[in-house]
Amino acid sequence: MNGYKTFASKSKFDFSGNITAVVGPNGSGKSNIADSLRWVLGEQSYSLLRGRKTDDMIFAGSESRPRSSMASVKVTFDNSDGWLPIDFSEVSITRRAYRDGQNEYLLNNQRVRLRDVSELLSKSGLAERTYTVIGQGLVDTALSLKADERRRLFEEAAGIGLYRKRKDLSIRRLDKTKRNIERVQDILAELAPRLKSLERQSRRAQEYDHVRADLKEILREWYGYHWHLGQREFRSAKEGAARQEKILIESRNNQSDKDQELVLVRNNVNSLRARLNSWHRQLAQIHTKREETSRNLAVNNERTRSLIERQSQLNLDNNSLRKEYELQNQKLEEAKKQVARIESEKVDAENNGLKANNILDKLKGDRQSAENELELIQRNYSQLNARNIELTALEKDLVGRIEGHSSSKAETQIAFDQAKQAYENAMKNLELAANNLANSENELLDIEQKLNDKRENLESLEEDFTQQTSELNKSESSFARFKAQHEVLTDAEKSLSGYAEGAKLLLNASQKGKLLGTKGALNAKIKVSSEFEQAIASALGEYLDAVILNSSGDTEKALEILENNPAKATLLPISQIVPDSPIMVKSFPGNYGVAADLVDAPAEFRPVIDLLLGQVLIVKDRGLAKRVIHDLEPGSRVVTLRGEVFHSNGTILINGDAGAATLSRPRVLHELMGKIQTTQKSIGKLKNNLNQLSEQREISKDDISVFNKDIAEKNKLVKILRSKHHRLNLETEQVKNSSEWHANQLKILDENAKSAKNQIVNIKQEKENILKEVELADSEIRSQTTQVGELDLGEFTNQVSHWEKRVAVISSEYKDANRALSERNNIVSQHRESLENLKGQQDVVDKELNEIVDSVSSMRTSETGISGQIAEIQILIDPAEAELQELEAKQIILESEESKSRQSLNMAERYHSQAQITLAKKQESLDTLRQRIEDDFGLVEFEYEQDVSGPTPLPLGGKLVERLQVVSGISEELEQTLKSKRMQLRRMGSINPEAHQEYLDVKERFGFMTTQVEDLEQAEKDIREVIAELDALMGREFRKTFEVVAMEFKNIFARLFKGGSAKLMLTDEENMDETGVDIEARLPGKRMQRLALLSGGERAMTAVALVFALLKASPTPFCVMDEVDAALDEANISRLRELLEELSKDTQFVLITHNRNTVQIADLIYGITMGKDTASQTISLKLEEVDDRYSS
Repeated sequence: MNGYKTFASKSKFDFSGNITAVVGPNGSGKSNIADSLRWVLGEQSYSLLRGRKTDDMIFAGSESRPRSSMASVKVTFDNSDGWLPIDFSEVSITRRAYRDGQNEYLLNNQRVRLRDVSELLSKSGLAERTYTVIGQGLVDTALSLKADERRRLFEEAAGIGLYRKRKDLSIRRLDKTKRNIERVQDILAELAPRLKSLERQSRRAQEYDHVRADLKEILREWYGYHWHLGQREFRSAKEGAARQEKILIESRNNQSDKDQELVLVRNNVNSLRARLNSWHRQLAQIHTKREETSRNLAVNNERTRSLIERQSQLNLDNNSLRKEYELQNQKLEEAKKQVARIESEKVDAENNGLKANNILDKLKGDRQSAENELELIQRNYSQLNARNIELTALEKDLVGRIEGHSSSKAETQIAFDQAKQAYENAMKNLELAANNLANSENELLDIEQKLNDKRENLESLEEDFTQQTSELNKSESSFARFKAQHEVLTDAEKSLSGYAEGAKLLLNASQKGKLLGTKGALNAKIKVSSEFEQAIASALGEYLDAVILNSSGDTEKALEILENNPAKATLLPISQIVPDSPIMVKSFPGNYGVAADLVDAPAEFRPVIDLLLGQVLIVKDRGLAKRVIHDLEPGSRVVTLRGEVFHSNGTILINGDAGAATLSRPRVLHELMGKIQTTQKSIGKLKNNLNQLSEQREISKDDISVFNKDIAEKNKLVKILRSKHHRLNLETEQVKNSSEWHANQLKILDENAKSAKNQIVNIKQEKENILKEVELADSEIRSQTTQVGELDLGEFTNQVSHWEKRVAVISSEYKDANRALSERNNIVSQHRESLENLKGQQDVVDKELNEIVDSVSSMRTSETGISGQIAEIQILIDPAEAELQELEAKQIILESEESKSRQSLNMAERYHSQAQITLAKKQESLDTLRQRIEDDFGLVEFEYEQDVSGPTPLPLGGKLVERLQVVSGISEELEQTLKSKRMQLRRMGSINPEAHQEYLDVKERFGFMTTQVEDLEQAEKDIREVIAELDALMGREFRKTFEVVAMEFKNIFARLFKGGSAKLMLTDEENMDETGVDIEARLPGKRMQRLALLSGGERAMTAVALVFALLKASPTPFCVMDEVDAALDEANISRLRELLEELSKDTQFVLITHNRNTVQIADLIYGITMGKDTASQTISLKLEEVDDRYSS
């Protein structure tokens, strides 16, 4: 051991005797020896090893010694008698563990998998035996187990663990086979209805193809007729369109002539009409001007009459208005006199009222001053009395407050002392809580840091696992690819692929023993570097797969075989071959030498090589070959690396890659085998790494789970401590605030008491001053009241009221008089304005009369001139109108002729359009027919008649291009048959054209799946038979072992207890596969009782009896017992010693004990102590050497 648990230094234990004892004080590391044996044999349960993870298996270090980075345990077995199924006399098993979680296993210093170690030990019974290493306190486990769990001890003793694994493997295979059967049956269930559907679709598709073929034959004839018919109709329509186009051109020319003549006449008519219109407009304008002059004369005459009447009326209105104006002036003078009188009376009344009002105002002022003075004195008197009362109440309040301050100060002082003490206690509690919180938070941070480290480690492991998995997938893919390539090449070599038929025939005959003198093919006997394979293959040519024969007799037999099977073959009888001397060539760049020297072959085939390749020179490229070939002897050849063969006679042979594949096949096979072996080793290594990474990941996950739990607990604790700290902080703050408040209250109470005393002194002084002021104010009130009573306002108030009323009455009359005066002024003004307006109107009327007289005279002179102009224009109009009538008559005749010509042109255009439409329809029909033909037949070579053109396919030839036959006529039956076939296709609906092929594929797959089901059902049957055989075998072995163990248990129990009885019982004898094992024990002198009621020593003795019975029935190479004698007294230990000595003949025992009596039977003793550096130290002692020294 090295670095395992407490064994920090390398420690070696030699268990050469039959019984070895290990002794030492508690805690020295004795039990770690048992754990190390269990661990090195492949134990994966860390709980049985008294740990939680790989790190617990490695020395953890101490203050004086650093920790170990690795733990290693190596156990060596003597296999001279072959009890382990491996061809070594000594077998060593080593297990190493590293702190990153990796574990590695070595068998005889060669790295292996855990599975390899388990399989090796399982064949010897050491892999799973729970009684091979009995740990401390575990001896009682055999009794504590349930009956069905106890069965496992007997299965291990019977050695049926291997059978159990095989059965479990068979059961898994059976389950997998069942699942495969279910999957295949599900597939068959899906395929069955689809197969029927595809069968129907296939029949329909075949029927559809048959109908379509018939339709195609009919269409070929129908299209042949209609294609040529359509061309004839198209040609006829084209000729009709040409005729109509000629007629249209003639009509257009005639229409053009008529249009030109008509345009000329229309221009003359329009010109003459324009002149007449101009003259008529001038005449109309002159008539309008004369009518306007006549109308203006009539209007002026009427206006003259109206203005004379208006002038007379204005004179009458002026006389009447002037009389009314004079009357209104008299009334205005009377109104002015009335206003002056009322205004004088108003001034007198206002003066008298003003005098009375001045006297009254003076009296009111005097009285108001006296009353204000009295009110001021009374208000002052009231304020002094109120202030006196207020000061008296305040004085009483201050006296009460001074008395209350004393009692409040005493209470506040007590509360202040209490708050101060509470604050000191709260600060101590707060400081303690803060320390606890800080410690817990630091611990939480440490745990979180460890958790982060573990997570990073796990992420690294995950990345490594992913990388290793990817590499494994790549390696497995490469392995599969290399293996497939190797199998393909192997099959090709076995089938002689690439060989000439004659060579194959002879080599097959040789394999069957018909041609015994065959040495094989030439290419299989030579080895060539890959660089020269192409060149050598080209140089050998048809000799590459030549068959090598021993003698001329063998040659004759080969020729006889080839006579019946004519095939090409090349024979090389070794005995008859005489090689030429190889060519001699000087060395130069690009010259690789004579081909025979570049080939490796056995010595017996060297003549053949010299014959075929001795006259061949290998060079780099054809440039060198061309230069060298002329310098060589006749019959020589020069071959380039690309396989170009240059003969001395000037011929050049290019073989390409022919033969190079067969020549390189052995080399490629050898290389592929090397790659397969390398990849296989890599896959094994990667799988081992993945297993170790998986174990490390699980360990890391367990560690992370533990850390998460610790963090959760620490978080709860920190949360509680934070809450407590916060609460104490609040309490401390509250106590502090309370203390400060009470201190402040004491200060305030002192200041308030001092202030109250000062206020009382001031209040007394102020009260004395107020009493004096009250007496003075009372005297002033009595004097002022008498003065106010002497001032009377009644008489002067009545006078002021009388004059105010008089002024109001006169003011009203004055307003009325002024209003009447204003109205008279307005009336006079209106009459004055009216007179002025009438005067203006008379002036306007006189002026208008004078203007109208002048205008009438001018208009009469203008009317005479206009009549002369009308006569002049009428002389021009009369002959022009006669000429216009003649031109209009001629225009009517021309328009009639043009209309008839236009009708002819329209008819020609209509006929031409109809001809073009007919031509386009025929062209479209022909194109549509061609498109339909191409849709139905694909590429078609059409025959076009004269004047008909169209697309022509490329001259592909063969059956790729259809050709329509010329059909002069078709029968009505053909049309009816065509309609019937098309109707039949439409009734058949959509058809899957791939249905028949799909039906064949699915049918083939259905048959294959049916065969697979049969094979799987047969495999299931075979697996069930294997499971039944294993059950029968395990049942026999279990029954046999149980009977032996039961007999030995009964005897050993009686020996250990000096009497009594005990027996083993099966819980279900009918079911040997599932039955458990119960124990019944009756101690000497006692009744039968349950195992749970036995004492500790009795249970230990019973368990030891069961273990020894198992060891007797199925001895193991060794057995480790850790303090199984702890509960036994000296008498029982002596009986235990007897049994150990008896069993040690077949089994080596390692006893970890504290009992001196147990140590006495040991051949070898190891003492274990704990050093100061916490590492276990060992010392060994052989008792036979001690006896020899003592006796000497």
